[in-house]
Amino acid sequence: MLAEDRRAYILKLLENRSSVTVTELSTAFGLSEVSVRKLLSCMEQEGLIKRTWGGAVSAYGSLQEFSHKEKEPVRLAEKISIARAAYDCIADGDAVFIDCGTTTIHLARLIRTGKKRNLMVATTGLNIAMELAEAEDISVIVIGGELRHRILSCTGTFAENMLRTMFFDKGFISGNHLTLEHGFTTPSVQEAKLKRMIMDNCKEHYVTIDYTKFGDDSLSLVAPIAELDAVVTDWRAPADVLAGLQEQGVRVIQGAEEPQPA
Repeated sequence: MLAEDRRAYILKLLENRSSVTVTELSTAFGLSEVSVRKLLSCMEQEGLIKRTWGGAVSAYGSLQEFSHKEKEPVRLAEKISIARAAYDCIADGDAVFIDCGTTTIHLARLIRTGKKRNLMVATTGLNIAMELAEAEDISVIVIGGELRHRILSCTGTFAENMLRTMFFDKGFISGNHLTLEHGFTTPSVQEAKLKRMIMDNCKEHYVTIDYTKFGDDSLSLVAPIAELDAVVTDWRAPADVLAGLQEQGVRVIQGAEEPQPA
């Protein structure tokens, strides 16, 4: 494999994952780890990636936040598996908060069509509210505020004031990144504050996050690992990170890989 092919391979991996390791690249390329580190160093100097201890992450900064339209069509199988695992955590009669997001929209669809009823769902996500608008037997509370157009979510003082007096059995919180070192993070300071408030107001909270979001940090801390109840993820999530979460007392729930049609 030529050097340019190796660069392209690494960048392609980082389109779908938060990070790559020196060890896995060494195996993939048949190179020594010293040679891989030199390659990553060159790519960092060219502005293509950012090096980390033991590997590399995307060159996108901690403020990077993709829009709803950009995120919606990618990793559908993983998002659906997470949504199904999350739905299994809900019981009849629960008061549930569902965060905005392209994973949680699949959870809203399961709630709309599923057998569990006598539910009350609150959300800051316009896409979530519209999905549940068709289910007249499910109570829906829309948390209003300043609209963040790119992610279809309401934040700010109005949203915070509404949430201060509301308490939920379960909350399903979306986010951008999670690392064992720094915890659960998101690019927006306002979003981080609101997500933290929601977590505090839930008897149980579940972070819904796919495999690509492990191993890097966004700008704003939502909560350190020690303060998380549970993480719901897909079958492709890194085993070492999941083990680290469990060692710190976090419940890990993995969605199953769905068989592909023949």
